[in-house]
Amino acid sequence: MIEMLRYFLYLGLTGFGGPLVVIPQMREHFCDKHGKLNHHEFDQAFALIKAMPGTIAFQMAVFLGRRFHGAGGGFAAGFGYVFPSFLMMVVFGIFYDSFAHSPHVQIVLAGFLFAAAAIILMSLKSMVVSNSRYAIFWAFLAISVGLVWFDVLPEPALIFGFGLLAVLSEKFAGKMYMFSVAFFVVDWPRVAQLFKTCLYAGAVVFGTGYALIPVLKSSLVELHGLVTLQQFSDGVVFGQMTPGPIVISATFFGYQISGIAGALAGTIAVFLPPFFHMMTWFPMAMGWMSRQKWINQFLIGATAAVVGSILVTVVRMVEKSFYLPMFWILFFATMLILFKKPKTPIMLIFLLAGFANLLFAFALGAI
Repeated sequence: MIEMLRYFLYLGLTGFGGPLVVIPQMREHFCDKHGKLNHHEFDQAFALIKAMPGTIAFQMAVFLGRRFHGAGGGFAAGFGYVFPSFLMMVVFGIFYDSFAHSPHVQIVLAGFLFAAAAIILMSLKSMVVSNSRYAIFWAFLAISVGLVWFDVLPEPALIFGFGLLAVLSEKFAGKMYMFSVAFFVVDWPRVAQLFKTCLYAGAVVFGTGYALIPVLKSSLVELHGLVTLQQFSDGVVFGQMTPGPIVISATFFGYQISGIAGALAGTIAVFLPPFFHMMTWFPMAMGWMSRQKWINQFLIGATAAVVGSILVTVVRMVEKSFYLPMFWILFFATMLILFKKPKTPIMLIFLLAGFANLLFAFALGAI
């Protein structure tokens, strides 16, 4: 179990790039290097975990830890993977107020944000490509963009609902039924509201960790005003700068809301549901789930809603920068780098974008 903790602490420190980078490293370590799992078992578990709400890489870590070392191994793997990024986000939170109003830092952070918009959109590539052959995916994607843009339905209801609609559309040949989800809103203190928001997002949102961003923004920024849009955007950037899951941004949001207590509340809440799934019923249900034909159909609809929600969220995060030439330069430069060299370290892209934006501001005499 100590070896499991050591490995995932190492992965948590070095695994920049999100699940597309981390999952292959886990596969190589457990299947190729140590032979603890064959490729078919690993790929089957990964495919089914993609159908689960919550961040994929974290759930895969907990699943592997539990598989080989029981409950203690699952906890060690999940803790090891998240803890380094948790510390990084707390550090960002501690020093955020001291540099948040510096014009130089704001320009660098703006460059980071411009690159982040491209990175997030590029992360959608695999979700879009894997479902591009389904007409229903494109239909649901277009509808979801409209529904999210005009705030017709909350994102979790949209994602879960479109998943069910995709299943119903196949089973009942077009007899699809719309539904809405009622939200129980309680006037709790700020930390309790943060915990509730993150717990809810971690429990019901399907897709990668990026899929949680629209839900957290809708609740923390727009519905409850717990953080500003600027703090939220910076938190998303900081989350991508850590080697852990992007939902570690919840740590930063929590720190801004209520210090260490808020950071702990946000972190625990967003990871608790997927941790519970991987530690309890999921390993036992893997065989049954792999035989269900409706899972793939569900994912088509849910993924369309995820992609639509993320597209709208990214636009709203950066729409005030659309008139800036440097935004488009850094945005398309980042897209080009990731397209040509997808294994380029994310941290390197952020640093280049931030300092390029700073140099451009100096050249224009803006600072």
